[in-house]
Amino acid sequence: MKLTKPIYSSLSYIKKLFLSGLFMILPIVLTMVSISFTYAFIAKWLTPLRKIIPLYFQRIPGSEFILVTVAILLIGFLLKLVFITPIVHWFENLIVKIPLIRSVYSSSKTLVNFFNVSPAVSKKRKVILIEFPRKGFFNIAFLLEPATDNFQKIIPADKLDNKKTYYKVFLPNSPNPTSGYFLILPENEIIYTNLTFDEAIKSVVSCGLITPASIEKL
Repeated sequence: MKLTKPIYSSLSYIKKLFLSGLFMILPIVLTMVSISFTYAFIAKWLTPLRKIIPLYFQRIPGSEFILVTVAILLIGFLLKLVFITPIVHWFENLIVKIPLIRSVYSSSKTLVNFFNVSPAVSKKRKVILIEFPRKGFFNIAFLLEPATDNFQKIIPADKLDNKKTYYKVFLPNSPNPTSGYFLILPENEIIYTNLTFDEAIKSVVSCGLITPASIEKL
């Protein structure tokens, strides 16, 4: 049956209202689902803590989160004390002597330190573009340091161009920048940008939805 113009206009208007309402509540719903999933996951992980806290404290919703938050704040405070530093170094030296745990801890600590930097240090981080996974596809990446004295040595001789300087590059994944790819690239395949470290992180986390201010000014 062919719809008349008034009926078609009414259905089209109802469709627009529905989509407007859907797109309005969808981000809120997704945020709530994400928070709920994260809360349930962390709560399950922290369940053993409920056995060591007082019974009256267990009746408080999210008491394990309060306990962990206080513990993290306490650790942060203790790390500011001079006499704690040698103890921390002793503990880290002990961990790096354990074969399997040593590799995991060292790589995790290096990765965390890479993203946990002061504003002064973040300004020195170089944000670049590289063509990945193939030519014509550009991705945001972070320039690390020259690979001349380390990883460049393992590049096959028939693939190595001694006239070029090779660099270590970290290509973060979206929306989780703490995972990604470690690449060794010649300098001629690196495109330098004016993006700041913070702008690059926000762009990666938002999957490109957030446009850096430095780009908008161009």
